[in-house]
Amino acid sequence: MTRLAVVGEVERPARLSVGDLRARWAEREAAVTFHCATSGPRHHVFHGPLLREVVETAGPGFDPARRKDRSRYLLEITGTDGHATVLSWAEIDADFGNAPVLLATALDGRGLDSDGSQLVVPSDHCGARYISGITRIRLVAAG
Repeated sequence: MTRLAVVGEVERPARLSVGDLRARWAEREAAVTFHCATSGPRHHVFHGPLLREVVETAGPGFDPARRKDRSRYLLEITGTDGHATVLSWAEIDADFGNAPVLLATALDGRGLDSDGSQLVVPSDHCGARYISGITRIRLVAAG
């Protein structure tokens, strides 16, 4: 079973399974279409909690009352295959981009318990930031 680690500048680092994500946070749904460079459009329905809510539970190392402090943080997400991407906290923060980025626990009705959670960025035209089998989410301050 793949567990993801929430680490970096957080007060309460955590190791979470797909079951933990399903049990501890509200489930959201995202019906998405992304365009794969090699095989064209892909249509999927994902379920899982918001990335923002999971990281907020870990206690991000910024002052939540200071917008400029929050806006300088980055999330580095890595998968089992070494594929990684970076999101800014401002992209997912409700006061800024408010993007409904998910940590998927199910893909097209199939649980991801054995595969690990998948990062889902519904607004992306291509699926390059869809990280499968997430092993680590690291919060860091830029600069």
